[in-house]
Amino acid sequence: MSYLYEGNTSNYLQNVKRTQGALDEVSPAYFNLNDDGTLQETEKINSSFIEEMHEQSVAVVPFLSDHWDKDKAKAALENKEELASQIASTIEQYNLDGINVDIENVTAEEREDYSEFVKLIKEKLSDEKTLSVAVAANPKGWNTGWQGAYDYSTLAQYSDYLMLMAYDEHSVDHETSGPVASFSFVEKTIKYALSQNVPSEKIVLGVPFYGRLWNDDGTILGIDIPMKNVDALIERYNGEIDYDEEYQSAKATFTVKSTDEPSTINGTKLTPGTYTLWYENEQSIKAKLQLIQKYNLKGAGIWNLGKETAQTWDYFEQSLNASSEK
Repeated sequence: MSYLYEGNTSNYLQNVKRTQGALDEVSPAYFNLNDDGTLQETEKINSSFIEEMHEQSVAVVPFLSDHWDKDKAKAALENKEELASQIASTIEQYNLDGINVDIENVTAEEREDYSEFVKLIKEKLSDEKTLSVAVAANPKGWNTGWQGAYDYSTLAQYSDYLMLMAYDEHSVDHETSGPVASFSFVEKTIKYALSQNVPSEKIVLGVPFYGRLWNDDGTILGIDIPMKNVDALIERYNGEIDYDEEYQSAKATFTVKSTDEPSTINGTKLTPGTYTLWYENEQSIKAKLQLIQKYNLKGAGIWNLGKETAQTWDYFEQSLNASSEK
């Protein structure tokens, strides 16, 4: 499966086409939350796109997002009965195939309410509809913070699968640069889920299609950059590329000189200085996909479609479906 976050219906169609039939489910950005915790339908809902996906045997399971707004998340959980009913009826209205619940920045205090909310959705959905939940990576087994909000075991009981957000090991505002999703971080995330009695066939492993950039003076801390833009950036500044075998992650360093034509990444201008970029490439992605085979997981979940290179789909599906003996 893959999230469809940026862009519009036209972009969605183009991006899905480029996957060469590798996707069985897409999760477009159709549902947000209002301030009072009720459902907000986004302008991206498009019946023609839904029909087109169904013709290609691709399920359309939009995700519900609070966009890291803890006030909206709290309001949603306080309004969970009405919100669950709204979700179920809207899915039927647009002939959608289910819902992916992606409410983040909640805390351990909301743990029971969150599980109850997912249970309510399950009870209100038609039997043929899919319910999945995006959960924070928790390689250290924390019971506090936003990781503590997700009762893996209970959520797995009420959902068809959990989408492990096994990325942002080093994220925006992290003062120290590092991999977005090192091999050990990802594997420990899987092991934690299994230790919580989540069946392996109910685990989808999140795979990032982006990297993060830091500069040495601390003014840029972990801004994200799509995989598809990495090579051009490194080439522009004659960067040095390395592959960290321990982390199973790609890394590049480069220097922007005062005489260089400036680049802008996600609205941020790259000022003169030395930069460190951690990112995903074919080797690092294949390493993650091998873990899906090793632990017999349900599959991969991509954040997010459209960030990948043109070559990604030449190896992605084959690597995902390769036997563990290969």
